[in-house]
Amino acid sequence: MERARSATGAASRLATAAEAVRPRLHEPHLIIEGGQALHGEVTLPGAKNAALPAIVAACLADEEVTLHGVPLGLNDVQKLIQLLQDSGAEVRQEGSDLICRGSSWRGGTLNAELAGKIRHSLLLLGASASWRQGLFLPLPGGCSIGNRKHDLHLLALQQMGYRMEESELGLHLAASEPLAESVVDFSYPTFGGTLNVLFAAVKSQSTVTLKHAARNPEVLDVIDLLRSMGARIEWTEPGTLRIEGVERLQAAEHTVMSDRIIAATIISAVGATRGHAIIRNASTRVLEAETAAWRAAGLRIEELADGIRVAWERPLRPVDVETAAYPGFHTDIQPLHTVLMMHAMGISELKDTILDGRFAYCEELNKLGADIKVVDGGFTCVNGAPGQTAVISGTGQLYGTDLVATDIRGGAAVAVAAMAAHGTSRITNLYQLERGYDSFREIFTQLGATIHRISE
Repeated sequence: MERARSATGAASRLATAAEAVRPRLHEPHLIIEGGQALHGEVTLPGAKNAALPAIVAACLADEEVTLHGVPLGLNDVQKLIQLLQDSGAEVRQEGSDLICRGSSWRGGTLNAELAGKIRHSLLLLGASASWRQGLFLPLPGGCSIGNRKHDLHLLALQQMGYRMEESELGLHLAASEPLAESVVDFSYPTFGGTLNVLFAAVKSQSTVTLKHAARNPEVLDVIDLLRSMGARIEWTEPGTLRIEGVERLQAAEHTVMSDRIIAATIISAVGATRGHAIIRNASTRVLEAETAAWRAAGLRIEELADGIRVAWERPLRPVDVETAAYPGFHTDIQPLHTVLMMHAMGISELKDTILDGRFAYCEELNKLGADIKVVDGGFTCVNGAPGQTAVISGTGQLYGTDLVATDIRGGAAVAVAAMAAHGTSRITNLYQLERGYDSFREIFTQLGATIHRISE
């Protein structure tokens, strides 16, 4: 079979990717004693993927904007704050809140080391366009999970009339005025591209129509914030936004939505360990595709007035999944589905149509005793690269070992699998996991897991 012939080469590439990020063992790491069913109740923190763009959005105002619920301990949040401050924005912490104002925005050249480590540095292009200031952005980084293009960001700003160029070193935005009226039509509902158009348009004093805009809950949360600041944004039809730029944005307060990916992480851990839990401040309404798949697999997932109840009731059944733009199955959540399918009785397939290189974590899961083969999927991803499919044969028996967090979500999957495995696991390259989870140990120890964070 073609998929089987492709497995050896794919596995070799994944092993190389994992080895490239393997740190020395004296660096911070987690020790997880697995094999315990998780039980209890936890409350979700604010969402990383809503908080990061919300901080940039808050810096579009001339007056102070107060953000509640920002996960301030995240590495990516701290890096973004530094980049914004370097660009002239005022960002300060008061207790658990973040106070932002952008009236002193000056743009300039971003720190290459900082910008190169965080994908959301791209959003400073839209912010700088909003303030009519030039900006040089070294090519942005983030997780090594495939070819993550920025061409739609570049094209969108150019279509709005801003002067944008790309060189081998990075992206150049010149101080310029937008067109009085423009139409941006994305070929794919890109999350970051939609946000950049919003940021560049809300104070343009012109009219922008954005077709095929992303409708992720995190995007809707940022739109709510911008509207409270005085922005004029409306959906004229499903997938189409109309933005009428105003002269200035005003003071506002906003609470960042809860993190649906952390909710999915907890659901996966509860299912993999055969436990039960209540997740406060969570909702299945922003996880419809995921909860549908997991209910089909056999988990009991119930919507409560202020949360979700999840419980393992019987051996899991295999369920095939294909990632897609929201409201489809989230590419960031697919590693957590893989962990659940490792415990299903049968063979399942997981196809990621969004990003190539998303399956580096599978080699780590195989070290625990999983049976996962990554094969050529015979399709092309949204980013234009050849797609891959993970073929997962449920084994039900996992044993602790040394593991690497290859990226944020792959790292979470590895940690969840370690909680379900018998014995002790050590997880290194902890920096990656903590880019998306600033209280991973605290959340899961509250549910009864035995996790120790070793600093040195």
